[in-house]
Amino acid sequence: MVPKNLSFDEFDTIFNPKHIAFVGASEKSPFGAMLYLSAFKTSKWVNTFYPVNPKYDKVLDWKCYSSVLDIPYPVDAVYISVKTQNIPTVLRDCVKKNIPWVIIFSSGFSETGDLTGLELERELKSIIQNSNTRIIGPNCLGPFNAADGMAFSFAAKINTPGQVSFMSQSGGHMSQLLDTGYKRDIRFRYGISFGNQIDLNCRDFLRHFHNDGKTKIIAAYLESFGSTTGREFFLELKTTTLSKPVIIWKGGYTADGVKAAFSHTGAIASDLRLWESMAKQTGAMIVKDNEEFWNTIKCFELLFPNYILNGRNVGIVTPGGGSSVNTTDLFNYHNLKIPELTKDSQDKISEILPYENVNVKNPVDLGALGFVVPVFISCIEITVNDPNIDVVVIPLWPHLIYTHVFQQMINIQKSTDKPFIFCLPSIADSSELAQRFSSVKKILHAERSLYFFSLRDAAKSLSRYCDYIEFLRARGVEISEKEK
Repeated sequence: MVPKNLSFDEFDTIFNPKHIAFVGASEKSPFGAMLYLSAFKTSKWVNTFYPVNPKYDKVLDWKCYSSVLDIPYPVDAVYISVKTQNIPTVLRDCVKKNIPWVIIFSSGFSETGDLTGLELERELKSIIQNSNTRIIGPNCLGPFNAADGMAFSFAAKINTPGQVSFMSQSGGHMSQLLDTGYKRDIRFRYGISFGNQIDLNCRDFLRHFHNDGKTKIIAAYLESFGSTTGREFFLELKTTTLSKPVIIWKGGYTADGVKAAFSHTGAIASDLRLWESMAKQTGAMIVKDNEEFWNTIKCFELLFPNYILNGRNVGIVTPGGGSSVNTTDLFNYHNLKIPELTKDSQDKISEILPYENVNVKNPVDLGALGFVVPVFISCIEITVNDPNIDVVVIPLWPHLIYTHVFQQMINIQKSTDKPFIFCLPSIADSSELAQRFSSVKKILHAERSLYFFSLRDAAKSLSRYCDYIEFLRARGVEISEKEK
């Protein structure tokens, strides 16, 4: 755990180091940690980055040092990428130099299932005991900061910095999250890949993200609690969720998944029912796969706390009876309600639509006339202004994937305090549709509008969001209706 005397500002230097050393630096290996090196040349650390390797005098034109003890500057963070048997010696040098953060990239510890790996972890913990040095990892990629470009490979594409902070035992999952975030405009603040978490752990980072005023959404991929306990994590989670949503992807929840988790990060098996019980008591969200993770993060990022829904009442507007039935089934199955519109709203829609082959009650089935854009837009406007509706869901057909259609829909959304959820058709089977969507996506991202590629994903994510709002209200938490 983080020592009690370690302030928020001191802990925050994990994400804002000024001087970085890299032990094991080499130009000859194109794999693993070496992917960092060339990117440092164009980073803000170009003049405060210190390669360490006794085999070389220079690495990529930087002076190369034999040991961290030879670096004539104070060092904030050290990345270690050497053979496991050499790590204790390096770590002792880091302690002697009083380096606060050591990120151990190397693997080959308890995740191997070998007693030697477990004993090595114990040795590393004993080395830092009673020192000012803390370990992130081993078997990890380390910190991420969207504001200054610190990413796991330094080649990651990063959007405008935002308010989502994350932690993960898997470097691969977090690299994928960064990639998905870039493509879907999830805007991050901080992140940490901490692998086996033998020292700093999920509770430490949960606490830091909770106390960080610029973090509003917290996400985590966890296979175990690491060096903390389930109870300690639970108590921290219990206070955090009263002000910030926490989305947890629990890895290793099946019998075979547990085995895979152990070989991945040395994670000790923990019953999924324990995690689900913890989530139910704290208001955290448990998801079970990558798509649920990305979609739930995106939903919360765009809705909380900008849109605090009064209830679970969904208005559906779409051309086609089959589409309206499918959407109604999926959203109702996920504990969302599809109430009838008021008589006034029904009368207004009836003046626009023909009598046959439509439904004006909700779901609003526009029939073939729904492909006429002015009709489509007018019915959306009537539905969103209905007092029985909390959120509008719009399942879209390929015929409607045009920038001028989306601009009109978004203009309506801007005039209300109710969110829109756009459900897009699959673009995988149509290059023409994919090309049209690329222009639409620019508008959706610029306007920060919520969209999904699956009705099921939309329904699951919205239902979780409603669960969280209900959790806050049940505990008497005051939440603003709109953040301008």
